[in-house]
Amino acid sequence: QVTTRPGHPLPHARIEDLHGRPLSTLDLVRPGRFLLIAGEEGAAWCDAARAVSERTGLPLDAVRIGHLDGDLLDPRCHWLRRRGIAPDGAILVRPDRCVGWRSTGTSADPSRELASALARVLDRPVAA
Repeated sequence: QVTTRPGHPLPHARIEDLHGRPLSTLDLVRPGRFLLIAGEEGAAWCDAARAVSERTGLPLDAVRIGHLDGDLLDPRCHWLRRRGIAPDGAILVRPDRCVGWRSTGTSADPSRELASALARVLDRPVAA
């Protein structure tokens, strides 16, 4: 079953860059780096990911994927049907392309919540 529940592999979905070039969600995970994928309204999650990465030195990339708005686009709704989050939610993907954490929606403190999720995934403290 295709899902973004933690512990499952990141599902493939065909998306596009802003120039219309096709990509797979799997192409977004770079070797040795974590990836945060947020919905089109998940800018706060992406900001939190950049802040946590800067404070901790953890290799963490962040991207928003949306049907009509985002860093990458999903014009055919392939990702929308698989993502399992609201437009303001986020998914943390481990370097091995498995989902490590998911927030279906927004958070009052995205940096703290993301740092807590990374701490659980890494089994060590991570500064918020």
